[in-house]
Amino acid sequence: MRLLMLCLSLLLAGCVTEIDGKPVPPPMEPKGEFAQLPFAATQQMMERLLAAEDKAKQEVLAAPNQQTPPVLFALALLLEQQGDHQGALFWYYTAQLRARSDANKSLDPTVTAGVTQLGSQFGGLIEQYAAGHPDLVRYVVPKVLRWDAKAIRQYDARWVALQGQDVRTKTVIAFLPEAQWPEIDRLTREGFARGFRRALLKQRQQP
Repeated sequence: MRLLMLCLSLLLAGCVTEIDGKPVPPPMEPKGEFAQLPFAATQQMMERLLAAEDKAKQEVLAAPNQQTPPVLFALALLLEQQGDHQGALFWYYTAQLRARSDANKSLDPTVTAGVTQLGSQFGGLIEQYAAGHPDLVRYVVPKVLRWDAKAIRQYDARWVALQGQDVRTKTVIAFLPEAQWPEIDRLTREGFARGFRRALLKQRQQP
């Protein structure tokens, strides 16, 4: 758990790094616009979920659109550990989808690697279960896409700027205008759906 929290603090501070066998630099301290992002609130909620706090789980489930994708990743892991596989898959894929669409709004190309690392940090058990239960995945992913298309996101999409390298040297967040965000979300959902269909086709073609 301590190692996971160290990884989490590094990831949310925009310092994606290898840990095992290599020196770990201290977490970055965001400055300027980066310091205004919900780093502390996100980290606190994730810590509560990783500690299996039931009240935290209920708070997130009651208002999921107010939570950043990292919180939804932590929720998914908790649900998986508690045996709620369908719930875990739903929130894991929702977190993946939203993290990707937020990364697509950033003008810092390095945030993509941070988002991928964040998903990997929480997805091991869930992906393992998904690989053995393709029928449930086929049910959950379209449900995620439908839900996200109707939901109104109430968190700051710029959280993803903490996943990139700009946070280390800059004070202004390079991001596309907010007026473009709904279209980016729509296009990301379409890309997510295409990737899901390709994965299903590949799976069916395997002997």
